[in-house]
Amino acid sequence: MKLMSILFRNARQPQNEKKVPFKEIMPLKLKAYVSAKNQRVKDKGCLLQMTLLLTCLEENEFEDTRCTPELKALNQCFQVYQSNQERIYSQQEKLPVPNSKNFSQKQITNLLRKYPTV
Repeated sequence: MKLMSILFRNARQPQNEKKVPFKEIMPLKLKAYVSAKNQRVKDKGCLLQMTLLLTCLEENEFEDTRCTPELKALNQCFQVYQSNQERIYSQQEKLPVPNSKNFSQKQITNLLRKYPTV
């Protein structure tokens, strides 16, 4: 251990926390809203069904009578996607349930505006 201290004699020492003054750049209080950066929807909808339909149409010289199974699959996927989106948006609009752990961005913003920080 003594050899290591001799070798690293000129190395930088850790900074003392008591000598570093705290400078408040912004006020230390929460804002009255929450950004929705991390809650964006990552679902791309029916992208696969759309590409299958477009490739089928391209192979069959844009005759839609030959691509009816792909068209039905796209319509069915879109209906499921639309119902899921309506369910998600209706859940976000509801008031938060007490003792719940998962809140949406709108629910947290509603709570912060209802109970602001001092």
